[in-house]
Amino acid sequence: MSQPLHPTPAPSDGPSRRTVLAASVAGSIVLGGCMAPRRDAPSGSGWSPLPDLPVGVAKFALAARGGRLFVMGGYDTLQRVWVLDPAAGRWQAGPPLPRGTDNAAGATVGDEVLAIGGEAGRALQRLDASGTRWSSGPDAPAVHFGAAAAVRASLVHVAGGWNADNRASASLVRHDVYDAAAASWRTAAPLAVARNAAGAATLAGRVWVVGGRAPGIRRGDQSPLASVEAYDPAADRWTAAAPLPIARGSLAVAALGAHVYAFGGEEADGRVSARVDRYDPGRDRWESLPPMPHAAHGLGAVTVGDAIIVVGGYAGGSDAVGTERATAWRYVPPA
Repeated sequence: MSQPLHPTPAPSDGPSRRTVLAASVAGSIVLGGCMAPRRDAPSGSGWSPLPDLPVGVAKFALAARGGRLFVMGGYDTLQRVWVLDPAAGRWQAGPPLPRGTDNAAGATVGDEVLAIGGEAGRALQRLDASGTRWSSGPDAPAVHFGAAAAVRASLVHVAGGWNADNRASASLVRHDVYDAAAASWRTAAPLAVARNAAGAATLAGRVWVVGGRAPGIRRGDQSPLASVEAYDPAADRWTAAAPLPIARGSLAVAALGAHVYAFGGEEADGRVSARVDRYDPGRDRWESLPPMPHAAHGLGAVTVGDAIIVVGGYAGGSDAVGTERATAWRYVPPA
């Protein structure tokens, strides 16, 4: 394994065992063909359990294609790939990444699943339509470590991140765009606020970047952000939107219907959050919804059909190795 860009954190005093939650129907329920384990979620909360991963995961790249979920890499610089196929009803090992990574971004464009940057530096790793073979795409113009990514009109927008410099740690305003059809990168308007470990989603013709942290990536050199920015591709301009109700970094973000959703993260006091907040771009307003079944940061979220799938993350604060969750949930928000 190559020398990581970040140091291996010390084990946390937080919980080292994933919280086991219950559900109904004699210990399991069937969701989209998958047999889910027995776990509790508050009645009427919209959360339903999916099968647990074979191992806990955090700071991975997450993507979905054709109803299948892809968990790629993760701390610490892993090559492993897990695939949840509803027809199989369980997580299965996929073809390993050519280059191990964590703090990477995931995306799907056409038939390809992408793992972008992270510990793999400028690398763009592409999984083909068969789901059996990885290939290398064109290197990004810069390292995308802890950057946020969202797809609009077959273009992958990758924004923010960390400068990958342990001697002069800083967050970035950089914004690069990958055109899959042309297999090329270009640089677009930078963010107004430098950030890493943010979330991103596409909604109403814009790319939304939510929260994050700055200036660094470690317990002692970063603070979470409430800042939200919206990118207008036609104008090549970012504008400020209503901030999160509570600043969080290392959160997960996804869009569904007419809203952007923000899940979990780490708050200013180092507390790991179970918050769910929903943003309405028409009213430029956030509202708080009932929380997730458990708190997590370094987690992932992706929209699949009429639901958002939320996966993994740390239970303990500040990259607490040993507290990675193996849980996966299907979330259908309230109207």
